[in-house]
Amino acid sequence: MPIPERSQTPPNPPDRAAGQGAEKPARTDSGTVMRLSTAELMVLAPRLRVYLKTPSPAWPEIVDAADWLRGELGVSKSLWGEACVAMGREQAAIAIAIVSAKPAAHFRSTPGGYFHGMVAKAKTGELNLGRTVWGLRHAATAKPHRGSSRPTPS
Repeated sequence: MPIPERSQTPPNPPDRAAGQGAEKPARTDSGTVMRLSTAELMVLAPRLRVYLKTPSPAWPEIVDAADWLRGELGVSKSLWGEACVAMGREQAAIAIAIVSAKPAAHFRSTPGGYFHGMVAKAKTGELNLGRTVWGLRHAATAKPHRGSSRPTPS
């Protein structure tokens, strides 16, 4: 009985659905990711701007800037790599930007620890970056109330 020839391409692992985990080509535009434009991300996460070379960056520039910002936040290169694999490069950049926008008091331990938790959730499918982006938008547009409809006690 002849031995069947091996395929030149390895088979997909059985636990991966078709298309998951495959590298996508790098984006070259500044369009939206998760209904978020690069311009809006810079408004929501101003610490990212320092690492950008142009005032109107495309997504690859945002990803590069997030890679620099991650060092400032105490996120290791290996954790950044895990995030890029688990979430995709643009969403990993958005996650770093989100972490940079949080006040220091928000973290139980460190910004890097918080990001680690985000990556762990992404790996299990529990991370909802969209909800977090909406929360940042709400916080950015929320204005303190100037007065109250209730009378103040004298």
